[in-house]
Amino acid sequence: MKEIVVGLISRKDFGGTDEYLLVKSTKDYGQYTGHWYPPGGHLEDGESDKDALIREIREELGLHAIPLRKIAETSGDETDRIVHWWACELEQGEMKIDDKEIAGIGWFKKDEIHAMQLWPATRNFFEKFIF
Repeated sequence: MKEIVVGLISRKDFGGTDEYLLVKSTKDYGQYTGHWYPPGGHLEDGESDKDALIREIREELGLHAIPLRKIAETSGDETDRIVHWWACELEQGEMKIDDKEIAGIGWFKKDEIHAMQLWPATRNFFEKFIF
């Protein structure tokens, strides 16, 4: 069973509306290539989901994530995948995106997310826990 961890990172825009940080990968994922998801990645052997989240966000975004609480554990989009969903915040700092892994990044409001191409597990998570 492969384990994946993702960080749900949100902020308020100037009008007080929640925005969520989503990324899309440079990798070819067949029918899901170019689809959006919260930042994260796979756990390495012996690594906790918290440690993996901190490592993945540092590698992909150049920032330090602070895991606050685990929101859910769900099945992934591929067979034998478990996804650990964490609410987290980012320490202040300059984002340094790894353009070998990240093809796009942005802050999106709920109505924008509804219209986006998301990985199915991401859409299911947002529908169940955010919308």
